[in-house]
Amino acid sequence: TVLLTILSVLLIVFRMIDQLMRPMHNLSVASKEIAKGNYDVLVHNQEQSEDMRELIGQFNEMAKQIKASRQGLDTHNLYLETILKYSFGVIGLDKDRNIQLINPVIGKILAVDNEQQFVGGLCRKISDKNAYLEPLFSMAQAQFEQESGEWSEEIELTLPDRHVLLSCQGAALDTSGKALGYVIIVKDISKLNRAQKKAAWGEVAVRMAHEIKNPLTPILLSAQRLRNKFLDTLKGKDLEIIDKTTNVIIDQVKSMDAMVSAFADYANTPQIERKPTDLNALINQSIALYDAQSNISIEFDLASDVPELLLDANGISRVLINLVKNSAESVEDSRDLIVSVTTQYLPSEGIVRLSMADNGDGFDEAVIERVFEPYVTTKVKGSGLGMAIVQNIIEQHDGRIFAGNVEPNGAIVTIEFEYTKENV
Repeated sequence: TVLLTILSVLLIVFRMIDQLMRPMHNLSVASKEIAKGNYDVLVHNQEQSEDMRELIGQFNEMAKQIKASRQGLDTHNLYLETILKYSFGVIGLDKDRNIQLINPVIGKILAVDNEQQFVGGLCRKISDKNAYLEPLFSMAQAQFEQESGEWSEEIELTLPDRHVLLSCQGAALDTSGKALGYVIIVKDISKLNRAQKKAAWGEVAVRMAHEIKNPLTPILLSAQRLRNKFLDTLKGKDLEIIDKTTNVIIDQVKSMDAMVSAFADYANTPQIERKPTDLNALINQSIALYDAQSNISIEFDLASDVPELLLDANGISRVLINLVKNSAESVEDSRDLIVSVTTQYLPSEGIVRLSMADNGDGFDEAVIERVFEPYVTTKVKGSGLGMAIVQNIIEQHDGRIFAGNVEPNGAIVTIEFEYTKENV
């Protein structure tokens, strides 16, 4: 009887322990699942103990709140990642200024290959491998050392294939006066800067047409009238003076009229008509005439997978001819010139790239930063509007154009057209 009583007591104790431990075990398992990222887990609440039912109920409510918070955080992160992927170049640093985040836009803006390789290191590792970025990171370093909190600067950089104007902003991330890290935001504002300059030049062109071109007609008519009145009546030295001076006036008036007309053409670029076009075929057709010249050799490397693009054939042909003409005029002596024309289709970036490089004398370092501005030229002949008009045409195609020099000598012009199947 005593043994039976002891066994009964033990069974009752084990039963009570089971009723107590089983829900605690379930709570422990559920907690581990949530820690692993499984936010859908809930504990079945069928316990007899009121205290245990209340505890499990509170746990389930907490799990639901964690799930809702996580979903909100995931949505927030998705928005943030989208912004970081497509809008600005962002570099995130920890409190020791080691790189913790660097988005792909930085690679595109700064012409850096495999930007993720620099995560974990200092910014100077980027400039060590890409010396042209030294001014940018030196500026950022100096700003952070001043502990100014937030800062904003514009800086011009010459990349391997283009010149850019960058807007750079930085801020220290801190709480309660303690630095947690830093962030650098970079945006390419070259196109905006060019658009502002183009608008300003357009206003200048309108004023020139009004202030200069209008008086040219009476000046020309007056010179012609002098010739008609005096050339048949004068003789000797007087005739020679009138003939020479009136000819100078007429020639200079015509030259000024042509200059103002060319400037007006630049400011009022005609509308283009874009149609599906084979870029490679257009290149061959436009540059064929130059390939026949004795001192110019054209080398083609045209990718076979380049898709059709929406182009204005006349406009792009004018661009190609202008660029080859510039290359030919860049050689001061009569040495042989090699012009290399390359096309690439980069599906991962959604662009078609056209590059034209030569082994001429290259762009003068004094003007390379302003090579697409009107009247920026070092050539004796020419209007100085060729590259400005080229840029206008490319931007009408929603494209981008860059100019630079190559080693050991020569120039390169790179054009990028956006491509999506929906746009063709």
